[in-house]
Amino acid sequence: MQNIESDGLAEFVISPLILQSIKPEISQHGFGGFWFQGIPNRAYQDYLHNSKTSILTRRMLHSSGGVYSSSHTVQKIQRHYIDQVAARDVNFGLALKLEQPYYYQLSEGGQANKANKLFSSYGIKTVLSCPVRHYASEAWCGRFTLLSKEEDLHPKLAKLETSLKQVQSTLFEHLHHDLNPYRQVSLFNQTALKALKMVASGLQNAEISEELHITIRGVEYHLESMRNKLSASNRANLVHIAHQLEII
Repeated sequence: MQNIESDGLAEFVISPLILQSIKPEISQHGFGGFWFQGIPNRAYQDYLHNSKTSILTRRMLHSSGGVYSSSHTVQKIQRHYIDQVAARDVNFGLALKLEQPYYYQLSEGGQANKANKLFSSYGIKTVLSCPVRHYASEAWCGRFTLLSKEEDLHPKLAKLETSLKQVQSTLFEHLHHDLNPYRQVSLFNQTALKALKMVASGLQNAEISEELHITIRGVEYHLESMRNKLSASNRANLVHIAHQLEII
């Protein structure tokens, strides 16, 4: 199996030290590169619903935030896919269904589709999306998008899952905070998050107002916005959900 070589510089590329420890678990199944991200368990439902009031809008899902790649070239492929292919690619939505692995379909009606043209330009012939349950969270899981230069590669999924669990455990150990999809910068208003953290610590609205230098009405507005986004029934429930999502 040939490796996918790297080029350029990028921020969300797995460090060589971490990669060295996990790469054998990936390559033994025939894959030479991958990207990994945290995926909310509700992603597919929100993608289908496509509501501007949902936490997970299509704009948020069509982003590269919190995605870590095995090389700079793989990151380049991932960002090219997100920026120019994903919005019209049937594979994108289907890969958000997290019940089982999903092989990308690289042809439609016998003709190469846009995803095929992108991946084949890098010699990639098999793309497999593999969700891996998060052992400590019911809100989100990890997802590997595995790339291979072998055509019609079909590894034994049980053995592959075992390997990916080990790799995910290592990645969570080093990158858990960055991989949490609910901690992406654009998902929640930062002032609202600060106010919510203060609520969790026991502060009242007047105290929060003084700390954040905003009006009490402003505090109420931000907390109400968070309640609506998280479908919380009251203040205590809001804090509980926020803890579940690990955003405070």
